[in-house]
Amino acid sequence: MSIILAVLWVSGMVIMGLIVWFTMPLLMLVKFKSKLSYNETITVLSETLKKKQDWKVLVVNDYQKSTEAFVTLERVCSVNICNPLHAFKILAEDKNRGVAAFMPLGLGVYEDRKGQVFVSKLNIGLLGKMFGGIISEVMGVAGKELSEVVESVSAK
Repeated sequence: MSIILAVLWVSGMVIMGLIVWFTMPLLMLVKFKSKLSYNETITVLSETLKKKQDWKVLVVNDYQKSTEAFVTLERVCSVNICNPLHAFKILAEDKNRGVAAFMPLGLGVYEDRKGQVFVSKLNIGLLGKMFGGIISEVMGVAGKELSEVVESVSAK
C-alpha cells in the first residue's frame, strides 16, 4: 500500500511540476496588441507614465539599433521605468534588496514581422506575491498602475 501511495505522490508532483512549467510563462509575461504605431506607442506610454504620480521613464533601449552589427531585427525596445517611492519602500529593508536584480521595471514594445505592434510587461503583481510582505504590497500597487498605463495604448 505504501508503494502505491509513493507512486501516486511522485506522479502528482510530476504533474504539478509540468503544469507550473507550462503555465508560468503565460502568467508571468503579459502582452497586449497596441492600437497605435510603434513610435506612437512609445510616445503615449511615456506621456502616460509621466502623468502617473512618481513614475519616470529612465531610458528607451533600441535593440534594433544596438544589434544592427549582428542581425536585422524588426523594431523592438524596452522602456526602463521606475517609481522611486515604490523602490524605496521595497529597498529600505536589507532583506528585500535582492529584488534589485529586476529593477528598474521595463515595458517591451515591439513590432512583429506583420507590422503589428505589441507591448509586453512582467506580471509584477503575481511576482510580488511569491515574495510576500512589503514586496507583495508594493508590486501589487505598481502592477495595477502599469496595467492602467498599458491600457492607454491597448487595442480592445
